[in-house]
Amino acid sequence: MKDIEPILQILWRYQQRLVLSEDEVLVLREWLRESKSHEDLFDDLANEAKWISDAPPEYRNEPEGSLARIRMRLEGMELS
Repeated sequence: MKDIEPILQILWRYQQRLVLSEDEVLVLREWLRESKSHEDLFDDLANEAKWISDAPPEYRNEPEGSLARIRMRLEGMELS
């Protein structure tokens, strides 16, 4: 199984509106090119209102909740 931690951290930083380094941007771009499901997850993250409204109540407005949701989506992709 592929190590999801690097892209998990990049996606979480992006979702939290933190500045990504040039290396992180390169990793993100390469990851996005790999599959449509990657693009779909990124699109969900980019739409903050949808991301929040789709979250279970216990995950709304909590950075750790977003991290957990991103992790679950990535792990689901790895199993597919």
